[in-house]
Amino acid sequence: MRTGEEENRRTGEYRKFILIFFSVGVVGLSLPWTRTVLTYMIPYSFLLYSFLLYVADRSSKPRLLPVAVIIFLAGFFVEVAGVNTGNLFGVYAYGRSMGPRLWGVPIVMGLTWLMMMYLTMSAAQSFSMHPVYRTVLTAVLMVMYDFLLEPVAMWLNMWNWKGGDVPMMNYIMWLVTSLVLAALFPLFRVRIRNRLAGIMLAAQFGFFLLLNLAAFIDKLLMK
Repeated sequence: MRTGEEENRRTGEYRKFILIFFSVGVVGLSLPWTRTVLTYMIPYSFLLYSFLLYVADRSSKPRLLPVAVIIFLAGFFVEVAGVNTGNLFGVYAYGRSMGPRLWGVPIVMGLTWLMMMYLTMSAAQSFSMHPVYRTVLTAVLMVMYDFLLEPVAMWLNMWNWKGGDVPMMNYIMWLVTSLVLAALFPLFRVRIRNRLAGIMLAAQFGFFLLLNLAAFIDKLLMK
């Protein structure tokens, strides 16, 4: 059984690794001669992030597990419906860099929904407020994340939108889907306990914020 000192040391090492890993990603994706290779590593990086969160998770597994399974499946199949109908998020298609696909959707997208719902709910639970407000805050954080993600995703050809513009219905659907999925946490009485969740969420937001800046500069240089 780990002592408190050993737990703190391991957490510190993981945090340093996360910061270094994300920093290397920002630099590598910003440079034209390494961008293509690192873009193909993005789905595998989501696997790594999820593994680190799993190792550091101290939540009640019997309560968290059914929520995690539902979010993974719901996140994946809402993407399947979105890609194949164009009626939920708008008309879009995934690029080849996102890994193996099933029904037109990279399998890793289910894991991405799960990881981000986990991280944003963890942030919301750090505030003392009614569960309904936490659910709303989680959904708002998810939309903010997607707002930063979309320009970078198109720049890296992770996925592309018809006409090149992200439709408003995408953000509305993200909000609705996130509200429904976030409601599962208070419904199953899941309290997230993870020392890496805060740094991982901050790293995700910082990562895409900096890549938005890199994409903006890249477009200016291309003119």
